[in-house]
Amino acid sequence: MKKVFLASVSGICLLISTVIAANGQLASNHVRPPGRFIILNKTEPENAPGFVGRVNPPVIRNFLKTYKDVSDEKWIEVKEGFVAMFNYNGVDYQVAYTKKETCFCTIRSYSEDKMPTDLRHIVKSTYYDYEITRVHEIETPLDPVTYVVQLAGKKNLLI
Repeated sequence: MKKVFLASVSGICLLISTVIAANGQLASNHVRPPGRFIILNKTEPENAPGFVGRVNPPVIRNFLKTYKDVSDEKWIEVKEGFVAMFNYNGVDYQVAYTKKETCFCTIRSYSEDKMPTDLRHIVKSTYYDYEITRVHEIETPLDPVTYVVQLAGKKNLLI
């Protein structure tokens, strides 16, 4: 049962990261993606069209308690909850919350220079002919941190 639950949580995080990557061109608040994805911005006035208090206040409180110095996050409402996307100190964050404020997945994406040195050593010693193009650090409750490292060679792209 625990393995099924952990596999489900990992699958949801992978799905969220894929959806966010696929909708990466939606950088403007003026563009509305089709379907159930709605980009919200915490800094909009509450009476602005599109905000309408869709992000639950407990979710916002939890987010602000954890990420005090972030002010330019974008919110996506999904069927299962909310995803906050922002950049902090050169690291792209995607933080997924349930509708009841529980953070169930955090994905940090960054370049090789922000990568932990021991992980970089392991990757470079095995794939020495490849360039590290992006690192995704996936953190879920009750699971160890998972790293997805994108590598580019002269002819191949490895993930």
